[in-house]
Amino acid sequence: MIKMTYAEILSYHFNERFNIYEFNLKYGIKPLPGQFVNIVFPNEKEVPLSVGDYKDGILTLYVESEKLAKELEYKRRVIVKGPLGKALQLNVKSILGIAKTTYNYLEISYVLKEGERKGIKTYLNCEECGINSGVNDADLIIASVPETDVNRLPHKALVYVRWVKMNCGLGVCGVCAYKGFLPCIEGPFIEVSKIVGKG
Repeated sequence: MIKMTYAEILSYHFNERFNIYEFNLKYGIKPLPGQFVNIVFPNEKEVPLSVGDYKDGILTLYVESEKLAKELEYKRRVIVKGPLGKALQLNVKSILGIAKTTYNYLEISYVLKEGERKGIKTYLNCEECGINSGVNDADLIIASVPETDVNRLPHKALVYVRWVKMNCGLGVCGVCAYKGFLPCIEGPFIEVSKIVGKG
């Protein structure tokens, strides 16, 4: 059953290192790695956001849009729907994260953090961050890149399908339909081979 509840905004600031707005919310439901949440503006819209982190009941969300950040910064609490999406199973020995931009990295950072907490070896290759681990393979490869770069990823990689709108997060509206998949319930991480064909 999908939960929708109020979450108190504990703090927010502009993270200069990543050029992003960071919000910390008191939220009682722990998202699993790979899941996301929607911020609900009643009778207006829902905005899907990647989970930046979750620790000790604190949900960290990164907001790229200055307009959305301004809408949130004066609120004491917001409605959060989720966790949404299909969780990733971290029963592996190694994880490689691939990102194009710093914001792409933040979209996969929770999976990497949870992997580290479980004692899994994690590696990161992030073009804009200037980080290259030198590792090109792992038991689990997760990626967040623009749609135009998907065909450059390993076929077994799971890519965050971030370029579609996920309005409801429940697979009901169908707006996020992409190459036969509903990323809001079958993703948002989908195996590259399933959306670009086998090479």
